[in-house]
Amino acid sequence: MIDEICVIGYPSRLGGADTELDHQIHVWQKLGVKVHLVHTGPMDHNCHLMGMSERGCIVHEPCDWNACAGKHVISYCNAGFLDNLDAIRSHAKSTTFVNCMTWLFEKEKAMHARGMIDFFLYQTDHAMEKVSSELRSINDTYRPIKVRPHFHLDAFPFIEDRDEETFRFARLSRADPGKFHPAQLWIYETMVAPVLKSGIMLGVDAGVRAKIGQEPDWIRAYPPGELTPQAVYKQSHCIIQATETYENLPRVGFEAMASGCLLIVDDRGGWRDLVQHGKTGFLCSDQRDFVYYASRAAYEVEERKAMIREARNWLASHWSMESTADDWKDFFSELAVYDGR
Repeated sequence: MIDEICVIGYPSRLGGADTELDHQIHVWQKLGVKVHLVHTGPMDHNCHLMGMSERGCIVHEPCDWNACAGKHVISYCNAGFLDNLDAIRSHAKSTTFVNCMTWLFEKEKAMHARGMIDFFLYQTDHAMEKVSSELRSINDTYRPIKVRPHFHLDAFPFIEDRDEETFRFARLSRADPGKFHPAQLWIYETMVAPVLKSGIMLGVDAGVRAKIGQEPDWIRAYPPGELTPQAVYKQSHCIIQATETYENLPRVGFEAMASGCLLIVDDRGGWRDLVQHGKTGFLCSDQRDFVYYASRAAYEVEERKAMIREARNWLASHWSMESTADDWKDFFSELAVYDGR
């Protein structure tokens, strides 16, 4: 097995790919792998808040591609990695790209056509299936790897009992209009509860409002990063999140389940890997399903509480350090014997 790895990009608590990277570093270090970090942009306030040096990572200057020399390199959905792959590859033992989407970047395809990416790593079968055919047609030297990702439960405390005098719900995402279903506000306004409703939407900007409309005064909308996810989960009974996108493996789902927020989400993509319908959350095929299951969650408090307990237990048993460590060991062992090119 390898004893060190060089990451192009930087962990974060904002955004799915950088959040996932943050959680995987816990596994790598548990396995005894030394982690080098090379950011592709300036080290901003969020980067410094991550405390990666204190966690034992070796943090290099941004864009210091010399830090890749003699190391296996991995990058999570980072455009800077693709843009600088010629320089990175000239130093690296191998290159691995983790596309956290269910579609391909144009630069990803161009780099693969040139044979610049040694391994493509995926978190789910459905994401791999969506892109594998095209990648294989571009270059038959295509090495797909699937690794079940780790979710670090300790970062999201479980809260079972919340104030029931108001039914409080939330949604969290990037400020990407595609992440918002045009009927999102209609769902919130149409669903019913035995008490007053109150909502939070994190990740709202002018572009989002242009698509879904102006939120009512009983829903508070915030731009990305204005609140921590933990603060949102702490005050929300449910995550009610309708989108137009086909999600790969939404980190919001992990976070909500860990925190004791019931997931009411789309019946497609990565949500199906996370939610067991009627047991750990509700999967919705259309906006009327969202209204029904959101209303049911508001009225059936004991059912909701039983489901969030089941979700937390399922998360702990299926996405723990133990469940993913063997996958990472196998991949790192493959890298150790890879002779390149």
